[in-house]
Amino acid sequence: MPLTLKKLYVAFVFSLLSTSLFANDTSQMSPARNLEITIVTGKELPKLLNKSAEPYSVMAISDNKLTAIPFQFDDLNIKGLVHVPGGKISVQGQVGIFEENDQLAFMYKDMGPKATQEQLQGIEGSIISELEISEDGIQRYAYVVEGNSQRSDKHYAHYNFETGLVDAESYTLQVDPEHILVWEDWIIKGFEGTPSAPNVLDTMKVRIKAKLGFIKATLHNAIVPVNTLAVKNGPVRAIVEADATIAILGINLAQGGLTTTFTAQTIEYPLFVFFPSAGKALSALSIDVTLDYVDFEGSRYRTALGPKEPMITGSKEAEKQREKYTTDLDNPWIAISSGKNWDMFFFFFRNEGFDPTLSAVYADENAGDKANKPERYKGSNSELGPSITDIPFGSEGILNFNLYFAPDLWQGNNPEKAAQQIMNPAKVIVH
Repeated sequence: MPLTLKKLYVAFVFSLLSTSLFANDTSQMSPARNLEITIVTGKELPKLLNKSAEPYSVMAISDNKLTAIPFQFDDLNIKGLVHVPGGKISVQGQVGIFEENDQLAFMYKDMGPKATQEQLQGIEGSIISELEISEDGIQRYAYVVEGNSQRSDKHYAHYNFETGLVDAESYTLQVDPEHILVWEDWIIKGFEGTPSAPNVLDTMKVRIKAKLGFIKATLHNAIVPVNTLAVKNGPVRAIVEADATIAILGINLAQGGLTTTFTAQTIEYPLFVFFPSAGKALSALSIDVTLDYVDFEGSRYRTALGPKEPMITGSKEAEKQREKYTTDLDNPWIAISSGKNWDMFFFFFRNEGFDPTLSAVYADENAGDKANKPERYKGSNSELGPSITDIPFGSEGILNFNLYFAPDLWQGNNPEKAAQQIMNPAKVIVH
């Protein structure tokens, strides 16, 4: 074989091997992409548009053969969130019909190498669409198949409506089954705590603080009236719908609900809320959603704006430093790196046109802050999260309080990369 042809042959073989070896290898994937759910809308899948989703499945190459991967088709409701059968929010269009805004969801990490003609031949059913993501020099593929009866038995997250237990791939979370905002126990699988604090988290805290003249009032999770209505458990994500009406100081402050979403490594709280004009009578209002950690002294804390050098939690210096770490609507993240192979991002997203003021909240017992009761673990510290003020009353908003967590999301001391990938999901090309 001539030298030039030999080089081309070697390069071709290496390319095939690289695709086969790397495309399904999560070690070649960034931590943020590893937790990402890939969404393809009905508009992007014209061959499925306005058809029943029942005959279709999603498959990818694994161990050199086309294999079923976890997936789900989700209808959207009239608020633009995932429709939960049995909830109060009406569906857009028809249930079970894959329409323009409806979603096909599967895990980015479950995609595989490009299938060969030999691998596609002889399968049950027929290939309708090839889905491709090309990023960082690696291509990943999944296939929409019609008429194939194979289904993966894997579920990445499941919510027990009777007990309030979430069992996900990387964590379990116990919530009050009648009040999904009240967290009772959050355990990260494989995380090593301390004898006095075996868990990552004390609890999640919601604080609604209002002022009317000289009168002040505060609502917290347990007394925010929330009614859990229904759940949709799918192989990729579990969605729980609840409704809520909030009144404070005699003023009807907000009417709406939430569709909490649990996935393998994320917890998302999208709230659809109408803020009546009556709220303008308040002289001040803030909504804080924070996580209170346990024994997290020595962790690193960053926000989207502010110093690149992380603040060290549990230190007296944090009292003076924390004001430098800020965030806003265009830079909406807060992050902590535990130093125990577990990192977390807290994002706030909202719909276009709904523009409150966003800031970061950080509290720390060792920095002189009093305990933000109630607490499950005495002396817990490193409490952080977003706060919104200047709420535009007389309008409706979709407010998303989203948590993303995984080993080494910071990738050393570079949380910006994960933040950018979370805010910009990988683009899918449909063939």
